[in-house]
Amino acid sequence: MAKRKQKIVVISCMHGRHDTVQYCLNKMPFIDKIMIYSTDEDGEFLDGQDIFAKAQYMNKPLSRKWAIAVYSLKQIDFDAMILLGSDDYIDEKFLKFAQDNIENYDMIGFTDAYYEQDGEFWYWSGYDNHRKGEPVGAGKIYSRKFLERIDFNLYPGFVNVGLDYIAHKVCLNNNANMLVTSLKEHDLFMCDVKDNEGMNSLEKLRNTFNIVRL
Repeated sequence: MAKRKQKIVVISCMHGRHDTVQYCLNKMPFIDKIMIYSTDEDGEFLDGQDIFAKAQYMNKPLSRKWAIAVYSLKQIDFDAMILLGSDDYIDEKFLKFAQDNIENYDMIGFTDAYYEQDGEFWYWSGYDNHRKGEPVGAGKIYSRKFLERIDFNLYPGFVNVGLDYIAHKVCLNNNANMLVTSLKEHDLFMCDVKDNEGMNSLEKLRNTFNIVRL
């Protein structure tokens, strides 16, 4: 009997930056996308986009907005979700990797990432400080069975920073069966678009981490 294909969805939160959000959404016509937005203007913008569902919630605290995003998945039929920023996109090979592997894990994360700015691409091999070996926030894949185990409470608390650490700690505290690997090892692509409007500019990241142009 053929193995059942896992149903994977993307969950993301947005606040403005319509051109960048549209660019990323258009890069992923092969997957259902659920968006949490904050303003009426953002909601009107999403009415014309290729998304599966949307819901409105205030922008801050960010941990609460993301918590609501994950909690909203209770109402949706899916096997696993991919967590992306509104300025992130993945390729079809990434989706296939998720479908082929998430059944065996609670969470899959990646230690590296790609960046795009003004038509140029950059690569970051991962943390080289005290967080070495930790997965980045974007691109994490969570199984529904794990989210049900934690009652979809992936982001407890009310904060605007440190969300990656919060989610990682939830996984550790709940003995999650995790696969932490690299995009490059599996020839996958998950890209963060830098438009000089996000929280961290490419220049700031380059001054902090070892990021190289491709």
